[in-house]
Amino acid sequence: MQFRLVIVEPHYQINIGYMARIAKNFGVNRLWIVNPKCRYNGKNAIKYSKHAHSLVENARICKSIGEATRGFSIVGTTAIWQKAYSGMSNIYELSNFVSRFGSGKMGRIALIIGRDTTGLTSEEMSGCDAVVYIGASDSYPTLNISHALAILLYALKGNVSKAAAENFGNVYAGNDEIEMLLGLFNRFVESNSGIRKKEMVKRAFRHIVERSGPTKSEIATLLVAFGIKRNRNRKR
Repeated sequence: MQFRLVIVEPHYQINIGYMARIAKNFGVNRLWIVNPKCRYNGKNAIKYSKHAHSLVENARICKSIGEATRGFSIVGTTAIWQKAYSGMSNIYELSNFVSRFGSGKMGRIALIIGRDTTGLTSEEMSGCDAVVYIGASDSYPTLNISHALAILLYALKGNVSKAAAENFGNVYAGNDEIEMLLGLFNRFVESNSGIRKKEMVKRAFRHIVERSGPTKSEIATLLVAFGIKRNRNRKR
């Protein structure tokens, strides 16, 4: 999925800095800013961007949302879903949007973050291909835009850490290891005359194991336990 982050008319340098930092956290390497209402690369923007200051310094400044999103599917954002719902039908709670359009189904996405004062206008949202909102508390649904951006990027881009993916790939058990455990358990069940509904017991154990996402270490421990039990039964 090609991804572009577009920030519309930001008023505060601190928010630009925070959004740059979050953007870099999730592998976004450039900011597109539409008509900034403050000095977008000022002292505070640089300060709060921390190690993402290059995104602030090299931001692409545009005159309109159309210029910033040309060639991309436009996904707008709002904290007040009613503002978009009254004028369009393609508004989605974030998790629902991801389930429908995640995994690159929309191809080239430009995510539009509205003003840190008033958000996107109804007219701007009506020009989007979709609008998403985060289902926060009804009593206070409006998140700071940098906080909202963190949630949005994690939901849309997922785990972008290659190191974590590789490390956790070595932690959790694979299908072969799980099937080995299930095979030992099934043999244990079959050899135990005290268990009446054997198929039900085997099916319940499979469901529990598959839902739990066991680690390699956990599987190894259970393999030893069932292996010892099986060997004892054989000696008898």
